[in-house]
Amino acid sequence: MSDPATTLYQEGFSISHAGILDGTNGAEGQTVYGVRNGTLSTDNGNFENTGDNVVLSEWFWINFANVTIESGFISFPTIADITGTSISSSGASPNDYYALPLWTLNSMNVVTKPMALRVPAKDSAGNLRVLDFVLYRVQFQPFNFTGPSYKNGLTVSIAGRALFSTVDEAGNALPIAYGGPGVEPGTSTPAGLSIGRMISLPNLTTTNAGAFTVLPFQSS
Repeated sequence: MSDPATTLYQEGFSISHAGILDGTNGAEGQTVYGVRNGTLSTDNGNFENTGDNVVLSEWFWINFANVTIESGFISFPTIADITGTSISSSGASPNDYYALPLWTLNSMNVVTKPMALRVPAKDSAGNLRVLDFVLYRVQFQPFNFTGPSYKNGLTVSIAGRALFSTVDEAGNALPIAYGGPGVEPGTSTPAGLSIGRMISLPNLTTTNAGAFTVLPFQSS
């Protein structure tokens, strides 16, 4: 018996993976291992055009999107990547040592990076799916720790703001049809503005890893 046809009604569960993309090597090597909690939400604004003691019209817009990730594991490579610092090490396993600077002044103002979030999903027909959220330009905040506290352990929180971008995670200019007074960086070529995109994929295989592949998913 074959699987039912895929539908466009998708059901997500929770964030299972989070990773930083560099436009070349993908995110699996930088995956935030052991994601406990994750959120993605927009920061919105609005304007009310009033007259005759009523609201005559309404305008809405998005300023940016907030992304937060809480992990039970401290990923040294991920923290080094978002802070622009380096990991120092010595010795060989099992007598090896690793060190990473904590909250340097320079680490609080680093270049934006694309990011991907993954959510296990299925459609309304019961087919197993995966939802990937690709954010084109994330400005990361200083990371934080929670704990350690009795029987709750130590967690690390990584948060940032996904800003509007004229290019996707691989540096390709976005369609001008997206709107906005955008120009592709370093050129006079008009480009649209977007924060990211959502991708629905069939259940993952070794040849289908979505936004976390060696070559990140390209915009259509």
